[in-house]
Amino acid sequence: MIKKFFAIAAIFAATMMSFSSCEKPDNGGTNNGGNETPADVCPDCQKNPCECEPEAEAAITIDGDFADWAALDASKVSVATCNADAKWTALKTVKVYADAVYVNVYFEFDADELADLSSVPFHVYINEDASAATGNDQFLGQGGQDWLLEGAVIAETFCSYNPGMFAYDESVINADTGAPAGDGDLATIDWAWADVLPEGSGIASGAGNGNKYELSIMKEMMAGMELSETFGIGVDIQQSWNSVGVLPNTAIADDNANGAVPMLQVPAVM
Repeated sequence: MIKKFFAIAAIFAATMMSFSSCEKPDNGGTNNGGNETPADVCPDCQKNPCECEPEAEAAITIDGDFADWAALDASKVSVATCNADAKWTALKTVKVYADAVYVNVYFEFDADELADLSSVPFHVYINEDASAATGNDQFLGQGGQDWLLEGAVIAETFCSYNPGMFAYDESVINADTGAPAGDGDLATIDWAWADVLPEGSGIASGAGNGNKYELSIMKEMMAGMELSETFGIGVDIQQSWNSVGVLPNTAIADDNANGAVPMLQVPAVM
């Protein structure tokens, strides 16, 4: 009988402790005159721990294991493959998946076209609203896109992608014509981009394996960028700062010597 009494008492005490832990503190949400967050309030969401919502789990883990890409809803993944008659063919496939937190990019490359592995630059060009009005309506190099990320994916061996971020700058002057880049004449302008974030800021990370690579770009660090429900992306990989792979692309032709096409359209999954 005594054992039963103590067992019931223990259950009652545990239940009361549980209710007590879920009660909000009666101190206006702060201690010490409103200067400190109390111990029983979540420091992240400022709510009672019982109300704190768990963080969303990333669909893609950047680890060089690409199996999680196959588990994505294919209707939410944008894909481009290299045309056999394109001008620059080192990139074979690119996939892009954007969720509420990251813009994720996966690509495959032809290792035979990357002879110099001392530093292999990779560029991500973003048209935030998928509108041709924000620049050139065809993707090619720095062809009038809104934003640029530039960093290495290989430095002798695979390295994490930790790029600088740049904004398209319409005020850059074409030295030959005297016209600003905003007039659309980018042919002889080497660099029409303004610094936003330095390389090494932590805006992105990446990992590779074999002839494949994946990277994630953190949306909240894209200062000034406002991605629409559908936005545009183009990518290129380089050797000695010259493009050897560009996606998306198409076959070269008399009226399209570079095989340029509109950027890949990406839905912003929320």
